[in-house]
Amino acid sequence: MGKWVVLTTVIGEPRARILAGFLAGEGIRVRFRTQVPPSVYPVTVDGLAEVKVLVPEEDLARAREALAAFRMPQEGHADG
Repeated sequence: MGKWVVLTTVIGEPRARILAGFLAGEGIRVRFRTQVPPSVYPVTVDGLAEVKVLVPEEDLARAREALAAFRMPQEGHADG
């Protein structure tokens, strides 16, 4: 298996899991790296809730395109 590289960093495991689900739908495998062990109580102090989303290096370009598409609806959202 190849090298895993960081695609992006998100705050909180729930957000990481949503993104992972989207990427899995695109056929991209995902792993997480975090400094905090899983817990019932979320920790959000001084970046401790940061979760690095990793993908296989060979899928990085495709994952970046998918990530851009994933974020696009939020950026183009208009009220009213």
